[in-house]
Amino acid sequence: MSIAVKYQNRIKQDLEQNERIIDVVAGRTAPTTWVMKLLPEISWLTKENMPMLWAITNQRLLVYKQQINSEIQLSIGIHRSDIVECKEANGVLNGAIQITLKDNQSFKFVFKKERVQNILTEINMYKRYRHLYVTRP
Repeated sequence: MSIAVKYQNRIKQDLEQNERIIDVVAGRTAPTTWVMKLLPEISWLTKENMPMLWAITNQRLLVYKQQINSEIQLSIGIHRSDIVECKEANGVLNGAIQITLKDNQSFKFVFKKERVQNILTEINMYKRYRHLYVTRP
C-alpha cells in the first residue's frame, strides 16, 4: 500500500475548503543550523532524524509528525504564499529540502535523494501558476 493511500483519509480531515492533495511524501526532520543541532529541544521540527510525513496540497504544505504506532499528527500547515525560498540542500547520502518562510523561520526535511527534484517541482509550480489556485465564488 502506498503511503498516499494509507494516510489519505487522515489528511483529508485537515484540508481547507477547495484544497486538494497533490502528493504525500515520507521523510525526516533535520536541523537547519549548528545552533539547532546543539539545542534540539527548541522544537520537534528542528530535531534530527524525526519521522515525518509531508502532504503537498494546492494551498499548503502539511507537515505531520509520524508516531511509533504509524499514526500521524498534524504539526504545522505552511501556506505556499508564506514560502520565500525552497531549495535543495542535499547531503552526501540523502536528499534534503530547506524551506525559508516570510518570518525568517527555516525548516529542513530529508527525503530519498531521487525524490527531491520532483518535490521541488511540485512546490515551486505554485509560484508559476499561482493564479490558477485562486478560488473565485
